[in-house]
Amino acid sequence: MKERLLTNWDAMRWMRLVFAIVFLFAGITRHEPIAYAAAAFFGLQALLNIGCCGTACAPQRKNAAPTTDRATTEISYEEVK
Repeated sequence: MKERLLTNWDAMRWMRLVFAIVFLFAGITRHEPIAYAAAAFFGLQALLNIGCCGTACAPQRKNAAPTTDRATTEISYEEVK
């Protein structure tokens, strides 16, 4: 869990953190509960590195090996009439 919080901070993750801080500031200064909810939403996304869909939308690591090579995979087609 500590590794997930402290690694892979890309531009999108930093932007979510900035949005969380801006919404938190707006909630404090204007007493808006919606701003607090938005701050919590973006803050959790930034800290846990999840996207809107929650299915690990984080970018792939640079050392990840490709699953298949599309250049060597042969595809067969069948004509449907």
